Amino acid sequence: MLDQQQPFYIRFTIKLFMVCLLVAVLIIARDVLIPLTIAIFFTFLLFPVSTKLEKWKFPRPLAIILSIILAMSVFAGILYFFYTQIISFADDLPVLQEKMNQKIESIQQYIRSEFNVSKTQQRNWINSKLEENASSGEQMILGLFSATTGFLVNFALIPIYIFFLTLYKDKFKKFVSLVTRDEGHEHAVGVIKKTARVSQQYLKGIFLDIVILSILNSTGFLLLGIEHAILFGVLASILNIVPYVGVLVGSILPVVMALLTKDAIGYALGAAGVCVFVQFLDNNFITPYVVGSSVSINPLTATVALIASASIWGVAGMILCLPLTGMLKVVCDNIEGLKPYGFLIGEEVDYRERIRKKPIK
Repeated sequence: MLDQQQPFYIRFTIKLFMVCLLVAVLIIARDVLIPLTIAIFFTFLLFPVSTKLEKWKFPRPLAIILSIILAMSVFAGILYFFYTQIISFADDLPVLQEKMNQKIESIQQYIRSEFNVSKTQQRNWINSKLEENASSGEQMILGLFSATTGFLVNFALIPIYIFFLTLYKDKFKKFVSLVTRDEGHEHAVGVIKKTARVSQQYLKGIFLDIVILSILNSTGFLLLGIEHAILFGVLASILNIVPYVGVLVGSILPVVMALLTKDAIGYALGAAGVCVFVQFLDNNFITPYVVGSSVSINPLTATVALIASASIWGVAGMILCLPLTGMLKVVCDNIEGLKPYGFLIGEEVDYRERIRKKPIK
């Protein structure tokens, strides 16, 4: 505990040092912490399944294994779907490449006629830029390959983490009672339960949100006649998990496909319109109803958390930033000394409602 009698600058320096130390640990131990964090989220999500199986007289180890097998079956089904869709997309790549060459040819003709820049000059400029970025592109690909390989190796540990985290849940509960005072034990357990509930609500809501958005996106793209509409519809819905960036990337892909495969630009505008309309529905109706206020943090906090987590944990951090920040808010709201920080990162409406419901003494 920090001594409140110490000067402010000393307390601030100590807190800043602790934050820097935490960030350093998160970066250094990312290969261990990322799969462990994912495992903790899925442990919270699968708790009701394994608990239900235990009530049906299944031994706890068997109940946990069955719940993990169920989750892995769902994940395998998703992977199989993308495998079949990507195989179909790969068959059309030669045709798409030819159409892309035709589009590039048209653009070059326009630049030559309007700006008096010959095709040779355009080609030389493009080749020079490609050569400048070739080395950095190779490094990026190598880094992505090594990161993907490392993630797949660590991903195999996630079911093992889930099994032991669920198996020893009573041991963890006893540990909390040992490290907290008798009067603070129930409060600590309550905070942990609320935090687990946040992750459960968030994950359930996100899965349902992806299903709804996949149906809406795919339907819109199918009505426009865009090729591989279901693939792009589902992909845009899954990318929506990543705040801000995922929405942009998921919207660009069907627009590019419409530009390549359709003669009229209206189809591309229509694809963009579908993405904007579905995103409007998601932000204003679907997400508030499906996900609810389980992660009630303000947009500024969400933006800062996205940038910081992307710098620390990359894409995994971008996906995990919102639920982690929501869990942090729950902890702050339930610990007296951290309540100002919970107010800072939370939505203003939450605290207005509390003021209305709680009479001023």
